[in-house]
Amino acid sequence: MQRSGQVKATLFSQKNRDTLRQIVAQDVERRQGIQLTDKQQDRLERTVDHYVEEVYAAQGNQPLPLLNKEVIKASAQDFSKYLQRQNSVAVAPVTAVQTVMTTSQAATIFQDTSQRYETIQTERNEGKTVPPPMPDFRIALDDDGPSPADLYETAKKAREAEAIRLASLSKDAMERMDPGLQARMIADDSFRQGQTQQNRATDLVLTERRSARPEAVPLTAPPDGRELALLAINPGPRVQGDANASSVTTIPPFISPQKSNLPQDYLIRQNNVVEYKEIENNLFVCSADRDWLKNIADNRYSFSVNFDPGNNGQGLFPQVSVQQKFKNISRIELVKAILPIEGLQTLIQKNTDLSNNTDFQVNVLSYPYVTVRIPELENNNYGSDNFIDRSFGVLQYDANWYSDPGTSPSQTDSRGYTALIPKFLKCQKIYSPAPLSTLQRLTIDFLQPSGSQLSLTADTVDISNVRDGSTFARVPYNRGTSQAPEFFVINTNTYFSRFQMAVGDRIRVANFGYSKDASGNGALQEFSTWLNRADGHVIAAIGCYASTDISMNSILPNTVGYANCILIQNQYTDPTTGSTAPYQFGGSSGNIGTSLVTPPSSVTLNTPRRLINLSRQTQLVFRVVTREMDPGAGLRPDNM
Repeated sequence: MQRSGQVKATLFSQKNRDTLRQIVAQDVERRQGIQLTDKQQDRLERTVDHYVEEVYAAQGNQPLPLLNKEVIKASAQDFSKYLQRQNSVAVAPVTAVQTVMTTSQAATIFQDTSQRYETIQTERNEGKTVPPPMPDFRIALDDDGPSPADLYETAKKAREAEAIRLASLSKDAMERMDPGLQARMIADDSFRQGQTQQNRATDLVLTERRSARPEAVPLTAPPDGRELALLAINPGPRVQGDANASSVTTIPPFISPQKSNLPQDYLIRQNNVVEYKEIENNLFVCSADRDWLKNIADNRYSFSVNFDPGNNGQGLFPQVSVQQKFKNISRIELVKAILPIEGLQTLIQKNTDLSNNTDFQVNVLSYPYVTVRIPELENNNYGSDNFIDRSFGVLQYDANWYSDPGTSPSQTDSRGYTALIPKFLKCQKIYSPAPLSTLQRLTIDFLQPSGSQLSLTADTVDISNVRDGSTFARVPYNRGTSQAPEFFVINTNTYFSRFQMAVGDRIRVANFGYSKDASGNGALQEFSTWLNRADGHVIAAIGCYASTDISMNSILPNTVGYANCILIQNQYTDPTTGSTAPYQFGGSSGNIGTSLVTPPSSVTLNTPRRLINLSRQTQLVFRVVTREMDPGAGLRPDNM
């Protein structure tokens, strides 16, 4: 709510309104080619103020850049229509008064009433200006415009004409610079023409000489005697009807073998065939891979995915990124989304003794469906509200799973996960006939049916400090000693909901440490390494921690279901040996409890210090189909 109030204050500020009015005015002046008058400036200011209120009333939950964009768009369209209406109003021409009656005027005196009425109506209609037709804002469904090939040819001819014009200009400039250049060019042209005529005459003479030569008539070769003996030649000329052939060399046709041509004797050359094949790739995206240490604007239900790792910044996690850069994408499909079954808001009920009860959960299963919006992908969904029109997919319940949560209220806040799928729907984007060259970024938002974000509650909290369990003053979490406590207490800067951090959830701590290690104090260094481990820690309990009076500490949330401390379990020395003693950081001489309460004066805690709930993250599964060249299509019959 605080963030929404800041957006409203900035949007309705006079500075923001003046900036929006100036942007619209500059755009109108640039498009219309006019200078706005004071009256038009006043009308534009009232238009911008009106649409600021309208846009905030309709889309107040959107960020400030999107609201400003909608205000500029609506104000520019409305003001353009206002200018068109002003231009369509024409002033009727003023006719000068004639002192002498013309022949036509004299004739009208003797006209009857009907003729006079028609004449007056005609004169009146001629003076009116026909208003321009109303523009058609509908999207044309017919492809009546020029084809891309025609546009390409037109642009090509324009470039060629421009190149010829520039060449002629450069030629004229050279002629003006060198007076003798024209003479040399004329001499070159005369030489080329003479050379061409000489070549033509030479070719004509060679052709006539070749035609005058007698053609060489080949003589008939005598038959080979070996072929006659083996009967391996074709029938002789007498059999084929040659009366002048010798009867000695004639072979009967029934004993003369005929040569048959096989298919491999004919080589049929084929053109190169380019064919493609489609490759299906499975893409898995997890919201926990974002830069949650520095970026607090995103959460598990609103984040972005980067497909170009070279654009990532520096951080614990540079960005939710994919190392594989997909190219020639023909289809992108959303297969399913895995969401945690968590309490999206805290509902306070009253018991019979007037105490508060916050056990009821309002989770994702309380909605009929969840919409997924990805602005980079156009949608094929249409509904009775604009939220479905702008969504990429509509997800419904498919399955859920969870571990045994127990029976106590503190152990039932984590209810596992649920899988949502676009059941019986096609949640995909097809690029045809040309594929998408590459994919740079995807912005993912989970929305309620009303269009608002599924949950604005953050899944990260800032760490104030860490204390050993002996300072908690609540059994059984104060067991152990200051040197080797059984539990550690993580204090947060702000209170969090019992559904945001629950017993059994796995958390991960990042950037908890000190500016520099104190000399001889290895307990702090070893403890910081253990606390920041990648495996994370399991929450043993949550409660309220009072730094001023530890006797007020509680292992339960307050009456409205909020807490400000998390208890995690210390590791043990070596359970495989049967030891049940908690681990002592820094060795036998280390005292982690005292070091955490009163660290050396030469060290300070790092900032920011933050933890994330890994059990409250969302996962999405996409199917990305890419097009690649098929090498098997290059195999032809003539090269097998």
